[in-house]
Amino acid sequence: MSAYNEAFNNIVEHAYAVTPGEVEVVLLVDDDEVVLRMIDHGAGFDFDDAGASDQVPALDSLSEGGMGLFIIRNAMSSVTYERRQDKNLLTMTKTLSECAAVSSATSHGDPRC
Repeated sequence: MSAYNEAFNNIVEHAYAVTPGEVEVVLLVDDDEVVLRMIDHGAGFDFDDAGASDQVPALDSLSEGGMGLFIIRNAMSSVTYERRQDKNLLTMTKTLSECAAVSSATSHGDPRC
């Protein structure tokens, strides 16, 4: 849920900062994974240059935000972003077998699952 909230907030705050628009949400679920796609027609961005690494951002140099993509990437198994014509497509995938392995290895599970 954190990944969805962060992604939605980023769309509202950044993609639609100037002109409001719609967000299409597609959820695909099967036995081994959950795929969440978010599609908007707002401003695009450079995913690789926007803190899309696995490294913890320098907390002392962050503005009010700045942790969104870090949170998304650490909550999900994979995250991809594409700009297609006038659309932004963010695809977040969570592999459920990862959660099962973590849950069986610990008594309290993993809050990311």
